Amino acid sequence: MRLVITHEQPDFDAVASAALATVLLPGSIVALAGTLPGSVGELLKLYRDQVPIVESEDVDLETVTELIVVDTAERGRLGRFKPLLDKLPVTVFDHHPEPSDPVPGTRGLRDTVGATVTLLARQLAAAGVSLPAALASLALLGLHEDTGDLTFDHTTADDHQAAAWLLRQGANLEVVRRFRSVTLPPELSGLRERLLVESATIDVSGRSVITASFSRRDYLPSASGLASTLLDDTGADAVIIAARMADRTLLFARSGSHVDVAGALQQALGGGGHRRAAFARCDLTPERALEQVLAVLPRFVDAPLRARDVMSAPVRTVRAASTLAEARQELARHAHNGMPVVDESDRLVGVISRRDIDHALRHGIADAQVDGFMTRPPITAAPESTLRELERLVLRHDVGRLPIVAGGRLVGIVTRSDLIRARHPGADLRAPAERVLASLPEGARRVLDLAASLATGARLYLVGGTVRDGLMGIGYQDLDLVVEAGASTADDAHAAHTGTRGAPSLGRALQRVLGGSLAVHSDFGTASLRLEGGLAVDLASARVEAYPTPGGLPEVRSGQLVDDLARRDFSVNALAVRFHPAPADLIDPFGGLADLELRRLRVLHPLSFVEDPTRLVRGARLAGRLGLRFDDDALAKARAALRPEVLANVSGQRLRGELELTLSEPRVAPALRLLAAIGVLEPLYGLKLDAAALERLDAAVREAPRRGDESAPSAAAALMVLLCATPDAATARAFERFHWPRRLWVQRERVRALAQGSTTLTGERLEALEPSSRRALAALEPAFESAVAAFEHAPERPRVRGRDVLRLGLAAGPSVGAVLDELARAREAGEVTTFDDELALAERLVRERQTSGALPATDETSS
Repeated sequence: MRLVITHEQPDFDAVASAALATVLLPGSIVALAGTLPGSVGELLKLYRDQVPIVESEDVDLETVTELIVVDTAERGRLGRFKPLLDKLPVTVFDHHPEPSDPVPGTRGLRDTVGATVTLLARQLAAAGVSLPAALASLALLGLHEDTGDLTFDHTTADDHQAAAWLLRQGANLEVVRRFRSVTLPPELSGLRERLLVESATIDVSGRSVITASFSRRDYLPSASGLASTLLDDTGADAVIIAARMADRTLLFARSGSHVDVAGALQQALGGGGHRRAAFARCDLTPERALEQVLAVLPRFVDAPLRARDVMSAPVRTVRAASTLAEARQELARHAHNGMPVVDESDRLVGVISRRDIDHALRHGIADAQVDGFMTRPPITAAPESTLRELERLVLRHDVGRLPIVAGGRLVGIVTRSDLIRARHPGADLRAPAERVLASLPEGARRVLDLAASLATGARLYLVGGTVRDGLMGIGYQDLDLVVEAGASTADDAHAAHTGTRGAPSLGRALQRVLGGSLAVHSDFGTASLRLEGGLAVDLASARVEAYPTPGGLPEVRSGQLVDDLARRDFSVNALAVRFHPAPADLIDPFGGLADLELRRLRVLHPLSFVEDPTRLVRGARLAGRLGLRFDDDALAKARAALRPEVLANVSGQRLRGELELTLSEPRVAPALRLLAAIGVLEPLYGLKLDAAALERLDAAVREAPRRGDESAPSAAAALMVLLCATPDAATARAFERFHWPRRLWVQRERVRALAQGSTTLTGERLEALEPSSRRALAALEPAFESAVAAFEHAPERPRVRGRDVLRLGLAAGPSVGAVLDELARAREAGEVTTFDDELALAERLVRERQTSGALPATDETSS
C-alpha cells in the first residue's frame, strides 16, 4: 500500500496536499486521524468521499510499501508511522524550513514557497493533469490559509500562479470563504462580536440574508471588511451592513454566488460594485436604508437548490432481513457506499454503510441480518429542504447520505457527492455546448428543434459519442438523445421509463413528422429512428444498468441523466449537452471534458471491465480512432477483467460483433496494436498480431481497387491477417467459438501456403483467393504486393466456370470440380491461353470421362 501521511492535527494545507498527492501518485491512500477538530473536521465531513482516506488507526503497518509525507519534514510529528520511516521508500513534499530531526525522504520536493499545495499544484500543472473542481477548491483553501490569502511575506509568485491554476481547474471561492478563518484588525474585533449578537437573519426567496447596523461619530476605514467577516462567520448567502458614520449612512454588502447585492443596492439606493460585493451611501437612517434594499432584494436572488433538484430517484434499497454478505454484494454491484434499509412493507427503517458492513465482515458475521447493524432512526429530509439545510444535516450527524421522504414514502436520496456536485457545477460550460450544437449539420439541427417542440415537460440531451465528437471537431455519424422526464418519485420514474413521456413516445412522434423506419424496445425504454437521408437518431429514456453477473447482460431500470451517464464505459462518453429547455448547457459530472483535452480514456467504475469485458475492445477502437490512450488506472483494471471466470460469461457473439466493428474502422492497426499491447487480444480472441502487416494493410487498402461484392474488404483483410498470424490450434478454437464460415478457413490455408512459400504464386492461385485475402497476402508478404496489384488491375479474362461445365452435360457434384482442377493445371502450365482453348479442353475432358464411365452424365445428355 502506498500511503500518504501528514503531521498530527493537520490544517487545510496538509489535508489538501495529501489529496493532491493521490492525484500526482495514483493508487495512493491518505491516512488521517478518525476525528479532526475545528473547521478541518467540518470540511472533511462534506469532502471525505472526494479523497481516498483511511483512518490512521485502521492501517495495518505490515501492508504499507511506500510513504508519501506532505506538509512536514519533521519525524516527530508523524505519530504511529515513525517506525516505518527507516524501513520504506519515503517521498516528501514540504514548504517549511528543515527541522532538526528531518524525515529521511529520498524523493519529492521541498521548497520555501507559501504552501505545500503550491509544490504539488506546480507539478500537476506541468504534467497537464486536470483536477476535479472539488479538489481544486480544497487545494485553494489550503493555499489561502497558509499564505494569509496571498498576503503573508513568505508568499511567492509560484503561490499566485498555483492559485490561478486552481481557479482555472474550477475552484470555488465560496468554499474558501466559508471555511477560511480571517483575523480582523483589533479595532473591528469588538464590533464584530456585537454585530453577531445584534444581527438579524431574514429569509429572502429561500436564501439567508444577514442584516446589521451600527452608528459611530467618526469614520472607520476598514468597516467594509466586517461584511466579509460576517459572511464567513455565519455561512449566510448575503450580508448587508448599514453604518451611520460621519453624518452619512454607508452600506456594505457581500454575498455568495446566488445573490446579486450590487443590483439590489443600485436599484434601491443608486449604489454600485459587482455582483458579490457592493457599496452605497445615502442620507436615510440605517434602518430605513435596509428596508429599501430588502424591498427590492427578492428580484436579485437565485432560487436555492432543494433536495428535489439534486436527489437521485428511484432509490436502491436493501431489505432489513438481508444478510450482511448480500448487502455488501449489492453495494459493490452498484458502486454505492451505503443504502437505505426498508422493511417488508418498503417502509424506511434505517441506513447501512459499506464501512459498517466491512467492520462486521472482519469479525466473520457475514450471515447476520442488516437490521442488527444499520443506523436507526435514519436521518432524513424533505424534498423542499434547501441545499444548505441538507449540508447542515450532514455536518450535524456526520452521515454520508440523506434519504428524502415525502408523505411517509421514500422518494429519493442525497449523498455527499450530490452535495459536492451541486456546489461545484464547474466552469461556465455553455460555450462548448453551444459550439457542439452550432457544428451540427442543418438536418440534424432540425431534428433537435422538432424534438424540442414535441417534448412535453421533458428535458432532452445530446449524449455520448455525438457530444464527444462535436467537442473534438470531427464529423457526426448519428444523433444519440436521452429523454429525462424530470421524475421525482419512484412512480413518476416508472412512468417516465415505460409511459408516454419516454423515448419510445418521442420516437413515434418524430416518425409521424419525419417518416423513416422506427424500432422500439419498450422494455429498455429505447427507440431507433432511421431517416431516409441516412441520419440515425437513437433515443433512450434515462436509465440505470446493473450487472448481476460479470460479463453478462445488464439489468435495466429507469433513472435520471446522471444515472444514464454513470452507466457508460468511459468519461469521454459520459458527456451530455442539454438542448431543451434552453439555454444549452454542457453536463460533465465525471470530468470527461478534461479527459478529452488530455486525450485520456478513463473508466467510470472500478468493475467496469469486469462487468463488461467488451468495453476493452470499444476503448481500443476509440483510442485508435481519436488518438486517445488508456490511463494507468484503466490498464490496471483491464488486467483484472481477463480472468477466465469473467471471460466465460461473455458470449462469442458479442465478442465477434465488437471485433467486426473494430476491423471496420478506417485504420485498424492502432486499435489492434493497442489490444495486443495491453494484453487483451489473446485472452479475448485467442488471436496473434502481425503489427507490421496491419500497418501495410492500412496504407494499401485506401488505394487498392475494390473487387467483388464485399462492402468492407479491408475488415475481412484485417481478419485474415490475424488468422494467418495465429497458430492452427488457436485458430481452430477461435473458429469454433465465433462461428466463422468454413470458406474462411480454406482462404486462410491458401494465403498461408503462399505467404510461407510452400506453394508458388500464380495467377490461378491469386484468382482462387477472395479480394480481401489477396490484400491480406500482400500485407503479409510485401514481395507479393506488385504481383497482387498487377492482378487486381489486369483486365478480367473470360474463364470456363462451373456453370459452363454443367452445360456440357455433367451432373452437379465432385465431377465438376475435377474438370475445373484440370483446367486450372492447364492454365498454370500455359497449355490454354484463351476462353476457346479452355472450352475445347473442357469438352474433351467431359467426353473422355463419359466414354470411360468415370463421370456421370446428366439426364439431358443421356437422353
